[in-house]
Amino acid sequence: MAGLFRKVIRITGDDSPNVQLAKAQLAKGGEPTGEQLVPGVLSWREYSKRRQLWDKVRQAIGLDATFWEGAETLLYPPDWLDKAEAVARDLYLGRGPIQPKKRQALAVGIDTAEGGDKTVWTSCDQYGFIEQRALHTTDTDEIIGETIAFGREANVPAERWLFDRGGGGKQHVDRLRKMGYRAEMIGFGEAIAPAPRHGLSTVEQRKRLQEERLAYFNRRAQMYGDLRAVLDPSVGGFGIPEEMTELRRQLSLIPRLYDSEGKLKLPPKNKPSPAYTGATLIGIIGNSPDEADSAVLAVHRMIYSALRRTAG
Repeated sequence: MAGLFRKVIRITGDDSPNVQLAKAQLAKGGEPTGEQLVPGVLSWREYSKRRQLWDKVRQAIGLDATFWEGAETLLYPPDWLDKAEAVARDLYLGRGPIQPKKRQALAVGIDTAEGGDKTVWTSCDQYGFIEQRALHTTDTDEIIGETIAFGREANVPAERWLFDRGGGGKQHVDRLRKMGYRAEMIGFGEAIAPAPRHGLSTVEQRKRLQEERLAYFNRRAQMYGDLRAVLDPSVGGFGIPEEMTELRRQLSLIPRLYDSEGKLKLPPKNKPSPAYTGATLIGIIGNSPDEADSAVLAVHRMIYSALRRTAG
C-alpha cells in the first residue's frame, strides 16, 4: 500500500540557506554580505538577479516551484524560451550541433516610436536573434540616422530593413528611399498574402512551414506565428540571447488565442473592438510590445521574399 502514496516536496529559491541569510540581514537593517553558507546552492546575488530580470512565468517555475496556470495556452511556452536561450548560449560558446563559422544578419526589423514608446531595432539570421537596440527617440529625426548606422553595423542591405508602417514608419521609409535606401514597410493590420519563405535553418523547418495553411486572423498574428514556428524546439530551435531580457519577458506573457474559425489571433494592441472584452496586449505586458514587434518584423523579413520583387 505504501506505493499508492507519494509526498511532494516543494523547494523554492527562497529556501536556499544563502538567500535566507541575506534576507535575515536585510530584516535587521543591514546589507547582505553575500556569504555562502552552502556553496553550490543558489546565492543571494543570483537570486536577486533572477528576481529582477526573469519574467513572472519563469520566476513562478524556476524560483517559486509552482506550475504556471495556463502555460499550455501561451504562444511561447516557458520551455521553448529556455531552449531559445540555450541555443543562443551554445552559438556564443561555439558548442552544440550548430556551429556557424561566422554569423551574418539576414534582416533588420524596426518598430518606430509612437507617443512615449521606444524605437527598437532587431537583427537576426537563420540561427536566431543577433542584436536588439532600444532607444527613447523623442526627436524622430534620430530614427533615420540610427537606422542607417544599425543596418551598416549589421551589414544588412536596406532592402532587408523592415519597418512597421504605423507609428510614423511610413514617413521614415519614404525619407530613407529618397536618400537611396530601399527600406521596406508592412502594416500589422494588412491583409495576409502568401509569399515564398527563405533563410530557414533546417529542411524540417522549411517543410513544416510550406505545409502550413494560412490560418491567421490578421498580419500581426501571422508574424507572431512565424516566430512561434521558428522557436519550436521540435524543428531545431532559434536563439534568443540572455541579455534580451525585455524581449523574453514580453514574449513569455502573450496568450495563444483562436477565433471562431480556428484562426490564430492575438489580443488587440491597445484598442479592443466592441466584440472583444479581454485584456489588450499592452494591458497584459504592462507596456507597448516594442521589442516583440521589432523581433517579429526581423523574422518576417528574413523568411519572406520581398513582396515587391515577388509581384514583379
